[in-house]
Amino acid sequence: MRIPAGLVLAVAALALVGCGHVRAGTDTGVSHPSPAAHTATSIAVTSSSAADPGAAAVEAESDGRFSLVVFDRNTGKAVVNQNPSAGYPAESVVKLLIAIAALQNGEDPGLVTTMLTMSDDQIANQLWSRYGNVAIVYRAVDQIGLPGVVAPPDPGRWGDTRITADDVVKIYRYLLETAPEELSAVIMKALGNTSRKAADNFYQYFGIPDARDDHDWAVKEGWACCSPDRVLHSTGVVGDDRRYIVVALSAHDASTSTWDQVGGELTDAVRRALAGIRR
Repeated sequence: MRIPAGLVLAVAALALVGCGHVRAGTDTGVSHPSPAAHTATSIAVTSSSAADPGAAAVEAESDGRFSLVVFDRNTGKAVVNQNPSAGYPAESVVKLLIAIAALQNGEDPGLVTTMLTMSDDQIANQLWSRYGNVAIVYRAVDQIGLPGVVAPPDPGRWGDTRITADDVVKIYRYLLETAPEELSAVIMKALGNTSRKAADNFYQYFGIPDARDDHDWAVKEGWACCSPDRVLHSTGVVGDDRRYIVVALSAHDASTSTWDQVGGELTDAVRRALAGIRR
């Protein structure tokens, strides 16, 4: 039996779930899954790891690849620093760089805000193409100083940009400490108003938002599956005066993991890492 070409394309599209895997300038029309709010997994914490929030966080993320940095802007030092230079596909975290490039070129702040709060891939596609696709990454690498960030091999796939936790910390430090106030204000306000559900209906309060008892955060989340991993990132700032920059990056074997599992693990890891820090 010959399989219709349309069915083949639909199956191929479903294999790539999440932000960053829609080729710029195209619309697959695929609806993404809408997982329920993630519940942190119950994992025993040993007395030794309880004294070390980084070790406790790693225990919660014992499978797959995981990086976590918590940077204290008051002291200029990382209080948690697990695998800071490991590389991951950025997925929607790269929208931070797209937003910076767009605003630097006079783009409508409302459009940029919607892209960030809703993690809207179609707006990201438009702005990625409008402002030079991979040139956006090259400019940010030079301007901010991001040695671990690598532009995607395919210029149409912005989510394949490679990032490290160290470099994401530098992006947030640029936004909070160096960028023009009008640019920083638009982006950070948008991140503080991140919606519970993304434009593709994906639950995006995993990680930092679900790990905090109150709304003292501003975040940019990222997710995708399965090329080949199930990727889930939670990045942003927490605390009074946005004191702490938190970057949690993860990648798991897509064949042996679920969104609820990896979301729960990531949230638990962030919660453990932030336990006891001063606001």
